[in-house]
Amino acid sequence: MLETPIHPRDLPLFSDDLDRLEKVLDTVCQDRGINLRSQQAERLGALIIQLYRQGVKDDTKLLALARAYF
Repeated sequence: MLETPIHPRDLPLFSDDLDRLEKVLDTVCQDRGINLRSQQAERLGALIIQLYRQGVKDDTKLLALARAYF
């Protein structure tokens, strides 16, 4: 039997989750003039996923935090 706890950050992201996160990424990239295929956009996407897995589930808060970092 598995004795280690499962953390929310370890759970898979489903297509609905990814759709929400993609909208946030697209918005920030458009606001900042970041090419969606750039390394900067990749880092931003990783940040958005990390925030989401840490419990930031509100789109407005995700957007505000992502904008603050970039």
